[in-house]
Amino acid sequence: MVSYKKDVSLGMQTPFSFGKTVRSNYFTDREADAKKLRSNFEHGINTILISPRRWGKSSLVEKVATLVHSKKTCVIIIDLFPIRNEEEFYTRFFTAVLRATSTKIETLIATGKKYLKQISPKFTVGIDPMNDFEISLDWDSVQKSYKEILQLPEKIAKEKNIKIVICIDEFQNINTFNDPALFQKRLRSEFQHQENVTYCLYGSKQHMMMQLFEKQSMPFYKFGEIMYLPKIEEKYWITYITNAFEKTKKIISPAQASQIAQAVKCHPYYVQQLAHLTWVATDKKVTETIIEEATNDLLNQNALLYYKDTENLSATQLNFLKAVTGNVEALSSKESIKKYNLGTSANVNKIKEALLKNEIIDIQSGKVEFIDPAFELWFKKNIVKK
Repeated sequence: MVSYKKDVSLGMQTPFSFGKTVRSNYFTDREADAKKLRSNFEHGINTILISPRRWGKSSLVEKVATLVHSKKTCVIIIDLFPIRNEEEFYTRFFTAVLRATSTKIETLIATGKKYLKQISPKFTVGIDPMNDFEISLDWDSVQKSYKEILQLPEKIAKEKNIKIVICIDEFQNINTFNDPALFQKRLRSEFQHQENVTYCLYGSKQHMMMQLFEKQSMPFYKFGEIMYLPKIEEKYWITYITNAFEKTKKIISPAQASQIAQAVKCHPYYVQQLAHLTWVATDKKVTETIIEEATNDLLNQNALLYYKDTENLSATQLNFLKAVTGNVEALSSKESIKKYNLGTSANVNKIKEALLKNEIIDIQSGKVEFIDPAFELWFKKNIVKK
């Protein structure tokens, strides 16, 4: 575990951020991605953001949203994480659009009633009207007239002579609804005809997102431009980490900053976390021991989760991951199959598909990699070496 030497770090604001959306000074690089996404927002191009989880999609969207939002452009961010069915989706969608496009509760209610003629929404207002209100929709009416809700942003945009950008996080959750294919067709049918509304769709489950948007048989195929979010390059992390330490009157060398970034393969979430743990344990100057202890602390914090993940894997899946940690590229070769006891080449493909579906591995430029670099470090230390 990291040893906390003095109270100096505990009483100072950490220059690193993880576990929440990264903003302002905590946001590093992504200039090209932000420029591209902003251009799409401003020119009405639907965008699908795809990358492994914790790579900074939500942070990027929120950053661009603050740059684009204005009197003529309204950016709405909807999180589907707690949404479990179609009924909840319509309520969340309707509420978010009304809230973002209204400045007074009276206007909000009037707009809702104006455009939902067949559904008749019910409004419950609390002490703080604009922040403390609930909207109830009759599900039987919604099922018959769902188009009224999906068409709402386009109608408001035309009436107010503005552009609306709707960003939907955890979009892959719609694939868990009852009859997801029908629901997706309904969304696509309405979204694709809206001239004044642009959509940005993204989520934390890369495999499911790719299925939704890359398969020709799926309703959202060719819905918009797909942006694959790349890793932030090591050189940017070195600058970011060294500057952050310097601003808080601590010293870390570029080589040590590079060591932190490389240890977790430039994964945004883990670079921030490992840099934070190193910073907290540092009084004045970073040492190799501090980085090593910080790395062990990071792995220990996630150990229970990693043990659970490995318990759910078969023997051949564990062997496959051992081969991946050994940087074996020809995983289906006779040599690899024999050395790691993988069965047959057909079995190797089945293992790969299962691990992809469970978001344990990813394939980048034809190479199989762990999605979670900290899991890979832990796996090498606790499974491979044993």
